[in-house]
Amino acid sequence: MLSKRYKDQAKVIINQDGFKDSQSSFFNRYFNFRRISAQRLYLFVLTFAVIVGVLSYNFTPDLGIKLGEASPRTVKANKSIGFEDTVKTEEDRNKREIEVEDVYNYDTNVLNGKDGILYQIRYFFQLAKIVSKKDMGTVEEKVDYFSSLIGSDYGNENLKTSLSLDFQENNLLMNKTLDLAKVIMKENIKPNDIDSKKIEVAKIVEDDTNIEPFEKALVTSILQKNMKPTAVFDPVATESARKKAREETPPHIVTISEGQTVISEGDIANENDILVLTKLGLLNKGFNWRVFVYISLVNVVVLLLFYIYVYKFNKNIFNNIKKLLIISTIIVIFIALTKLFTILSSLHLNMWIYFFPLIAASMLCSIIFDTRIGIMLSLILAVNFGIAANFDYQMSLIYLLGGIFSAFMVSNVSQRNSIMRGGFFSSIFLAFLFFTANLINGDLKTILLYTVLGIVNGVVSAIITIGLLPFIESSFRIVTAMGLLELSHTDQPLLKELLINAPGTYNHSLLVSHLAESSANAIGADALLVKVAALYHDLGKMKRPEYFYENQLNVENIHNKLNPSMSRNIISNHIKDGVEIAIKNKIPKKVIEIISQHHGNSVITYFYKKQKDMEAERLLSSNPDGMMEGHFRYPAKKPQTREAAILMLADASEAAVRSIEKITPKKIEQMVNDIIKSKIADEQLSEAEITIKEINIIKSTLIDGLISIYHSRISYQDNSLKLLSEQNQ
Repeated sequence: MLSKRYKDQAKVIINQDGFKDSQSSFFNRYFNFRRISAQRLYLFVLTFAVIVGVLSYNFTPDLGIKLGEASPRTVKANKSIGFEDTVKTEEDRNKREIEVEDVYNYDTNVLNGKDGILYQIRYFFQLAKIVSKKDMGTVEEKVDYFSSLIGSDYGNENLKTSLSLDFQENNLLMNKTLDLAKVIMKENIKPNDIDSKKIEVAKIVEDDTNIEPFEKALVTSILQKNMKPTAVFDPVATESARKKAREETPPHIVTISEGQTVISEGDIANENDILVLTKLGLLNKGFNWRVFVYISLVNVVVLLLFYIYVYKFNKNIFNNIKKLLIISTIIVIFIALTKLFTILSSLHLNMWIYFFPLIAASMLCSIIFDTRIGIMLSLILAVNFGIAANFDYQMSLIYLLGGIFSAFMVSNVSQRNSIMRGGFFSSIFLAFLFFTANLINGDLKTILLYTVLGIVNGVVSAIITIGLLPFIESSFRIVTAMGLLELSHTDQPLLKELLINAPGTYNHSLLVSHLAESSANAIGADALLVKVAALYHDLGKMKRPEYFYENQLNVENIHNKLNPSMSRNIISNHIKDGVEIAIKNKIPKKVIEIISQHHGNSVITYFYKKQKDMEAERLLSSNPDGMMEGHFRYPAKKPQTREAAILMLADASEAAVRSIEKITPKKIEQMVNDIIKSKIADEQLSEAEITIKEINIIKSTLIDGLISIYHSRISYQDNSLKLLSEQNQ
């Protein structure tokens, strides 16, 4: 039992220690500033915090305008807007609803039904026939009797007239009365219209020439007595008509033109003035937590999308905190500019938002990184521009399209005038977008103004790009295509110095740069980078140019008087010296890395064999062959990239081919094959991401290039000099 208890306690301790170790590992990975994962996290949080802080804070000054008080200043609209006045819209809907008349349906039974007016007219005249035939004493007695049957509303005179008609006259007058009833009652007669209709009936009968004058009073009396409303109120249809009227009422749109006076100094601010100023974004004061949350959520999404994209498709940037810092810096700077321009537009005129240089950010990232990064950055900035511009996402879409277009315009540019050309075409495209956006609601003057501003925006953005690019290159020590292109110009001071101090090396470097550039193009490597690296790869030879064969014109070889080990030190030191010179002259790091690797750790063969021949017996007894070979290797890394591998092969091939006596294409081909085979056998290309297929393409390109450009060189005296030449290069 005791043993089991100790075992359980030990398990608990082990589990606790394991949990602590797990916690420590988690915090060390994600919160230790020395870890790149932690640096990425901190950079993400910092960028997010700055963006949200800048966009959430209200920089708009207080205008001092309050409801019901005199305005201390005259305020003009900073932009053209149109918005719905919901209060006015509701008033219009209520008015339209009230104006809808009640819906009535025609009731045919009032005219033709069992107890309808036509039936009552027939009944009256039939009853008059019967009473007139009765055998009674006097006419008055018949009238009294008829009145008791039909009612006294007709009047005794009218009843007497009806009793005086004979059979034919009775039928004729009945038909005339029925026809009049059909005409009068064919329309909807509302209850409220009965009295006016009865007056109308009297006039209709009076104007009817087919009715005898003494009969008109009787006909009028019959029609008026039996007239009833033919229109029946329909509550369902009435409610539906009112609902339809509300729905069809257009919203009350308030249109404000840019520059229009919203309120003058001294005017009492009413609710409409406050509404317009609010819609213009001039009264948005105080902290709005809803806006803060909205901005936060939107930026979490767009920044996460960017980081996920970089993680999935551009690990080179994702694993380089300096490059992520450059992108974050550009984002923060341009979002700050976004806020500045939107503030200026709220204080003055809306034209300021047409100056936002988003395409400059797109062009910068496209040049520094690639086109896709430029497009992703355009998306981030465009979304946040819409937020800053009081949620005007029409302008966001315009700037997003402009950013995408400009990213394509400057993709793979290598000259500064290419940026101006790309900026010019982008300005034309942006002007077209501004023209289209203002075509519907803008007047001619506004459309032309914003179109011109689009052109100005593009040109200014190109100038900003050109101005910021060298600053970013020097501040973050990165290399761009344009920076490399400037280094490739032969009028660079460093190349001029190489030409003066080591003309043979300079000529060799030009040939190698040409061969390396062609080879890089053939396999899709960075041709400009390898060209520049080739031009500067032998800078170290300027320190002791006379010790390198290509600079020994008609002069005895100095190495004949030196110990092979000493010669080895001089030859190998040209790499270290070259790196030092390159660093001193601020050559980009990527170029320096290739310079340091262009010989790898290959053997300086000539001096290794010379030393071996001179001291064969002693070296064999005291120093193994492998140790001596290691002593005669270059103290450098093997090529780590395709570009470094290309430079190694181009450099070695050019130097070796130069040693050939009586150069022929066949000899060039054989020499290049031998050089490349020796590099592969020595595993000099084992650490570079290069395939056998690409090596074969490079080999073919080098052979073709050397055959086409090579001309007669000073021939070497023997194979030893050939080896010396190869190592000296």
